[in-house]
Amino acid sequence: MVATKPDFKHLSVMVMRTKYGEMYQLRLNSKLGRKTIGLGSDKIQALNLALLVDEEISQCIAKLQPVDLNALKQLVHEKQEEIKAKKIGGLRLVEKDDLQILWNKYVAFHISTGAWTETYILTTIKTVTSLIEKCPIQKLECKSDLVQWIFSDLSRTTQTSKERFKLIVAAIDWNSKQGNIPRHWGIEYRDLLSTIKNKSRDKSEDEGIDIFSVSEVYQILEALKLNTYSRFKNTHSQYYKYVYFCWLTGCRPSEAVALKWENIDLVRNKLKFVEGQINASGKIVKKQGTKTEACRVFPINDELKSLLTSIPHRKSYVFLGKLGNPISQQALNGVWRSLLTSMGIRYRVPYQLRHTMISYSLLQFYEAQ
Repeated sequence: MVATKPDFKHLSVMVMRTKYGEMYQLRLNSKLGRKTIGLGSDKIQALNLALLVDEEISQCIAKLQPVDLNALKQLVHEKQEEIKAKKIGGLRLVEKDDLQILWNKYVAFHISTGAWTETYILTTIKTVTSLIEKCPIQKLECKSDLVQWIFSDLSRTTQTSKERFKLIVAAIDWNSKQGNIPRHWGIEYRDLLSTIKNKSRDKSEDEGIDIFSVSEVYQILEALKLNTYSRFKNTHSQYYKYVYFCWLTGCRPSEAVALKWENIDLVRNKLKFVEGQINASGKIVKKQGTKTEACRVFPINDELKSLLTSIPHRKSYVFLGKLGNPISQQALNGVWRSLLTSMGIRYRVPYQLRHTMISYSLLQFYEAQ
């Protein structure tokens, strides 16, 4: 067996040793009849196809639609044909020492050893995989062209592009140590990485900190509360109390999404952050503890207490969307961008609320001294 729960919600991936080599197939869980679908001989491709099927099943269940085995098989077939067309038909014929092949070997090894967490694979590794698949430069000889292509995307910060390139360099270096390519490539690319400097530390891009003004925060909260720029009824207001909470506590979005009433004590005026929850490529991934510690206790002041008492107390999650499901940070991200554009506020990701609150609290502290 290659991958099981918690890798997938509704299936597992099996490997069969045949006279043609190893072949992969997915098997649906018992509730879905333990049916199987062939995935081919490429392990990385098989795992990606299984993830695609797993996500499709989740969508069917969420929409109360039946899970059609034939439709799932057709989905896999179409995706396989699409991949085949990319490799052979039009874009390029990938060679054994091309960047994409080297990256796939690097990823397959680290997945097989369990060196990476599920969240890391579904977020960072999947992002870089997509980047490499789109990259028109595949030959290691074209170092300068590769760097220029990666850093030319203005939708990413320089620091983010460097982090992406750092992983690519790690893959090249690993392959050179494994003997898949000459050793000099690993050394050359590591040297190249060391020459790429971040922008000067006085710029807001540094370390990803780019805070809002307090005035901007409350303008955003007011717009959410009143659905000022919402095209549909209550589309924005469902996020108001969630965003307000993130602002008042400066917590990570993953901590707010996972917060449950059992960890809030309105009598002693304190709450505990004890777990995190994120949507990684359509899959809900839960983690015990916060990013840096098992538990973090946070005091409840009057403003925060007023917010919490205004929310209906139920079992389980504190923040729910209008359909009664746990609030979705991923859905908020889309609303957030369009909202800030409509308001004429320069775009910064919702996570900057955390940096803004920390900076604001520090300023208040020093002014009180």
